[in-house]
Formats: sequence, structure tokens, C-alpha cells
Amino acid sequence: MLLALVLVLPALLWATYVAAQVVTDGERDDTRLADAIVVLGTTEYSGWPSRPFGARLDHALSLYEEGLAPVVIVAGGDPEGDSYAEAAAGVRYLEHQGLPPDALLTVQGNNMYENLAEVKALTKREGLETVLLVSERFHILRSLIMDEDLDIQAYASPTSTSPTDHNPASRFYATYERWRLTPPTCSVLVTPPLFSPSAPSKLKWPYE
Repeated sequence: MLLALVLVLPALLWATYVAAQVVTDGERDDTRLADAIVVLGTTEYSGWPSRPFGARLDHALSLYEEGLAPVVIVAGGDPEGDSYAEAAAGVRYLEHQGLPPDALLTVQGNNMYENLAEVKALTKREGLETVLLVSERFHILRSLIMDEDLDIQAYASPTSTSPTDHNPASRFYATYERWRLTPPTCSVLVTPPLFSPSAPSKLKWPYE
């Protein structure tokens, strides 16, 4: 019994540590003037955004309309292989909402890390130094860790209107699914400083 407790306790402490970090970073809102707004894509249905994706896009649109950045970058490939890219669905939605086409840019990757790597390449080409990162609150921590890893100067601006974000069960399920569907070859998980003083300062997260 004692041995089982010794084996399970570190895992429980690690899970608590991660959950606390996700909540803490998800509550951060560093909205400010930036060179671009980056919307991280998620599920689309036949070329039209899902409700969580729509919430992210609506938030990005409001930031653009407030004059916080002159361009919106929609990130997302076709991970489901259904011939519809998340970025294209996002652009279609934003144009339908009245955002001018010349204020829209897209990048496509098969997971979140690839999307952000493409964002890094695009911003470098376009001379864009700072970005407002738009996603759901439970998504912000991993996004910022990857931005740091890619040397992207990003500031979090999470949406507060996603149906997933307001439903604890859905929020947990969405987080779990992103971990479950992470390809093993795209995942590097390191022990946090809490358990390993020699752990690197940049924590790499499972790639979406």
C-alpha cells in the first residue's frame, strides 16, 4: 500500500502542478497593441468553423476592430484529411463577418507546433515583431510555451465566449483529447522543476 502511494503521489502532484499552470496562464489577458493577431485553428465542418473555433475568430475580429493590430493570421491545416483547411475556414468566416481580405494571412500545419513554426516564418518575412495570440483559456499555456521555444514575441488574448471554455466537462475532454491525439513523434514531455532541479528552463509541451 505504501509503495503504491509512493508511486502514485508524484503523478498526482505533477497533474496538480499542470492543472494549476493551465488555469493560471489561461486567466492571463495581455491584450495590447501588436503587429498581428494570430488565431489558432481548431475543428471545422465542411469548411465552416466549429463553435469553439468561431469564438476564437470572433475574439480576433473584435481585437482587429479595436485597432490593436492591422492584420489577422489564421493558422490551421487539414489534420483530419477532409480537404478543408482550418485556416481557409477561418478566413471564409472572417470575410463573411466583414473583415477585409487584405487584412488576412494564413499558415497551415498539421499540429499546433507546426502552425506556430509557420507563423514564425511568416512574421519574419513580413517584418512583424509582436503578435496577439488568440485561443481558448485552457489552450494558452501550451501555446505560450511553444511560442517561447520558437522565439515568437507573443501576448495572450484568450476568448471568453467558447462553449468548451464554459463547460467544465467539455473543457476537460477537449484538453484530454489534445493529449490523446498527440502523435508520439511530436511529443516531448519533461519533468517540471518541482521534481527535477536540473530540468531545462523551457518546458516543451505535447504538440497538438
